[in-house]
Amino acid sequence: MKFEKILQQGLIWRGFQFSAVIFLNIVLSRYLQAAGAGWVYFLTNFFSLAVLVGSINIDSAFAYFFASKNITASALSWFGIAFTIVVCTLLVPAFKIYFAYYPVAHVPTRLAIKYGEYYAIGIVLANLFAGLFYSQKNFFLPGFTLGFINYLLSFYIIYLRNTHVPSSYVVDTYFIGFTLQGIVIAMLFIIKNNVFSNFQLPTIVQLKQLFRYSAISFTANFIYFLVCRIDYWFVENYRNSSELGNYIQASKMGQMLLLVPQILASVILPQIAEGLNMEIVTRNILVMSRLLMQLFVVLIVLDVLFGQLLFTAVFGKSFDTMNLPFLLLLPGILSLSILTLFSAYFGGKNRLIVDVIGASVALLFVVICNYSFTNKYGIAAAAIISSIGYTINLWYSAFIFFKTETAYSVKDFMQWKAADYSLIKEILKKS
Repeated sequence: MKFEKILQQGLIWRGFQFSAVIFLNIVLSRYLQAAGAGWVYFLTNFFSLAVLVGSINIDSAFAYFFASKNITASALSWFGIAFTIVVCTLLVPAFKIYFAYYPVAHVPTRLAIKYGEYYAIGIVLANLFAGLFYSQKNFFLPGFTLGFINYLLSFYIIYLRNTHVPSSYVVDTYFIGFTLQGIVIAMLFIIKNNVFSNFQLPTIVQLKQLFRYSAISFTANFIYFLVCRIDYWFVENYRNSSELGNYIQASKMGQMLLLVPQILASVILPQIAEGLNMEIVTRNILVMSRLLMQLFVVLIVLDVLFGQLLFTAVFGKSFDTMNLPFLLLLPGILSLSILTLFSAYFGGKNRLIVDVIGASVALLFVVICNYSFTNKYGIAAAAIISSIGYTINLWYSAFIFFKTETAYSVKDFMQWKAADYSLIKEILKKS
């Protein structure tokens, strides 16, 4: 399958999946308002970190070794199920200990632990098995399935709102949805690849390879996670719940703009890991980077003109202070978008150490500056700091990319070309 055809499939079906995530986010935000949505998203942020640590980001190793055809679907599937059970069993007491010392306002500890269980089971399974689907260049099944479930959840929450049930019931439904998605996507992969008829587990050598790759990937992604989200803890600590809700919503909307780069990355990594179309993929990374720059210039202009009106109309009047941090985050989100492409390239080349070093430098900057300025200058300062931190991360990866990996230069990276639009034309032609 040609590179442009794979991109087209990824854009359509992962785009459908993320459109459902955005819709669910809007529905939940309008129901709970800024203060209520703030603590829900703050919880999911903590659970994301817990899952990342507990699973040691092994889903990236699954995708890499399945794409490179070093480990079979059956072996990875059975090991993935066992791994999920172990991880989630270990996370439950970890949640109990954490919430005993750091309870979340407005949320009973019992409920917080239950939400963590729902989230962990679903996300670990979804990450493992969706990644395996992407390695097979199958974007339809995971994209359509996860999107369909999220749309169902959204309409169910709308129905619940009209029945005037307590908001806690709606939050229960939201977190149960994660478990449902994980189980369904795992079963689809197992059935499609006839895993039940062929019990296998990775060999000791393969397990060592999995965990070695996973350890480096986890280090990179753990630091990257902190770069992107440690500002939530500073805002939660220094500012009120309404500001927290507005800031996290602005950050979430910014990170949703990573949809297209993440889709592109899920195509790039398997191609690089297989050693296919190397020159074409490398050249298109630069083309896609230049197109992203142009897209973000348009987004910044549109946000200046219409952002405030749009956000309050979509999310409700309680989100009246989210536009400024969103605008300040946009240059940094552009940096993350391009960094996503470079990271997929280095991941496919098994050179994850580049991501580790770049993210570490960025994290140091973000922590020092948030500690120094967020308390006094608020969520606008937090947004500026994050945006600069993301840009630092990008430029380190770009420096390594141009110095050691390709014959292209920074000038090729920055110089916009009319010929770049031919990639868009090719993708549309494949449709």
